[in-house]
Amino acid sequence: MPEETEQETRKRRIDRKLEAIDWKLIKYLETKPLSSYLSHAIEEYPTSNGPVDYALVDHGQIIALVEAKRLGTDPQNVLVQAQRYAQGVKDSVLPLLNRGN
Repeated sequence: MPEETEQETRKRRIDRKLEAIDWKLIKYLETKPLSSYLSHAIEEYPTSNGPVDYALVDHGQIIALVEAKRLGTDPQNVLVQAQRYAQGVKDSVLPLLNRGN
């Protein structure tokens, strides 16, 4: 069986789980302010360090970032990438995300 791609992992595994717990998946729109989102998983959310796969936004606040990788990817590399994206998020209420900004 061929290894699934990152995109397949997102669609088969992550999207389904987010939707199952009532997160609404949407594409990022530059013209729409964060304050207009309630329980949304914004795909390809831009940070100053590159786009993160999903920004989970609850009542206008980013509460978590999700970075998808294909199965078999070294978790340590994913953590480094996710931390870099987290540090590149502007105007976050989470202490980790405000470091270095």
